[in-house]
Amino acid sequence: TIKPELYEVGLTTGQTPFGHTVPVYDMERTICDLLRSRNSMEIQTFQGALKMYARGKDKDLRTLMRYAGMFRVEKILRQYLEVLL
Repeated sequence: TIKPELYEVGLTTGQTPFGHTVPVYDMERTICDLLRSRNSMEIQTFQGALKMYARGKDKDLRTLMRYAGMFRVEKILRQYLEVLL
């Protein structure tokens, strides 16, 4: 479970195909959520998402590491990033 004070970390807005504005989490928050639930998904799915993030031009590693500390996944994130970067 996530602490209520962390619900809004990484929260932003996006547009649906029909033009509606909806709340979504940014890439960094999504990566942290994937790390937290990595044992409940296929490893290929998890690793694929991390690889896409690592290759992306819009990544913000500083924000990702800050979020990882908040969600207590910093150690495992560092292990994966050492291999990918």
